[in-house]
Amino acid sequence: MGQAKLRAPSHCYLCGKQLTAPINADHVPPKLFFPEELRRGLNLLTIPTHVACNEAWRLDEEYFVHTLLPFARGTQSGDAAIRQSFRKYRDGRNVPLLNMVMDEFKHMVRGVHLPANRVAKMIDANRFHDVLYKIIRGLHFHHSDEILAPRWSLTYTVTAPREKPPDFFIAYAETGRGVTRGRYPSIFAYMFDKFPEVNDLHFWAFLFWDNIIVTAAFHDMSCGCEYCAFIGPRLPKSMPGTIRGI
Repeated sequence: MGQAKLRAPSHCYLCGKQLTAPINADHVPPKLFFPEELRRGLNLLTIPTHVACNEAWRLDEEYFVHTLLPFARGTQSGDAAIRQSFRKYRDGRNVPLLNMVMDEFKHMVRGVHLPANRVAKMIDANRFHDVLYKIIRGLHFHHSDEILAPRWSLTYTVTAPREKPPDFFIAYAETGRGVTRGRYPSIFAYMFDKFPEVNDLHFWAFLFWDNIIVTAAFHDMSCGCEYCAFIGPRLPKSMPGTIRGI
């Protein structure tokens, strides 16, 4: 992937079609990542998209951000994001969404009671998957001008604060080949790489609010391996929907 291009794109990265009015600016990642009290003066990354394409993601993006927010506490950006969420809650906004997120905390999973000091945070795996892939598509387009397929399958992990990240993430970080990117890394940082020797595997790693590590990996769209030929643009069933290490 090359560096970001300065010229205006001619196509919507969400639907792949030529940009025609009405058009607006899609924030990549969603603007909700950036708390209002820290947002003043920030030059957030935006990409022109069709209004309808952008608006179709609004509710899922709100869910994506809010399902992660309980684990953002403890950093400047994370605490600011949580304060903003609770201000909206007190004002009567996002009440159903926040209540739904709190109901995702479970002391029993599949009939098994967890230890008293442990709790599972369930997530809607499909919604989370799709928004994470949308963020990747936007960043990939920003760096390469290449539009990824609208639907594809990721393998992803979510690691809560103070927990050990996946071994493959640690191993990759220790190689030193990763380049940390993001205009405001204390809020949203990312790195990406591609491995031609492994079906052109795309690897992405994110750090949200200096607290939450998310990784994603997927084969290139041109991959013709048996796995990709079988799943097509979607996994045959939902991935596990639990944030690890809680």
